[in-house]
Amino acid sequence: MKSYVTSESIRSFIVFGLVGILNTGVDVAVFTLLTWWQLPWLAAQAVSYGCGVLNSFLMNRKWTFRQQGALTKGLLRFILLNLLTLGVTSACMMLLHEQFEISLWLSKGAATLLGVLLNFAGSRWWVFREEPSHRNETASWGN
Repeated sequence: MKSYVTSESIRSFIVFGLVGILNTGVDVAVFTLLTWWQLPWLAAQAVSYGCGVLNSFLMNRKWTFRQQGALTKGLLRFILLNLLTLGVTSACMMLLHEQFEISLWLSKGAATLLGVLLNFAGSRWWVFREEPSHRNETASWGN
């Protein structure tokens, strides 16, 4: 039976978490600055989230999942995943802040936690997953 919990997957999870903390810091810092400058919160959310996304892709690609080679496929998947997450987190903020009148910062915190869960799942199993090589599939076919 193949074990999915390896020292490498634990290392990846820890590094993903550390990168996520940094990305969240970038997101919150930019969001704070933009809302302080009176930019509407939804526009500030889009810009700050985009800054965190760019940082996230570059750091996760290099350090968390250690990918090399062409950026195009992974970047396209990462952008799609994060556009989906941006939509979900913005809708969450809108619901919590404007419909339930929860403070902007609590709404931002809840949306950020939801975004972390969506991004980890999507990054791990779609964006940065290792593509099986045809040689390995052929070699293990008879096993």
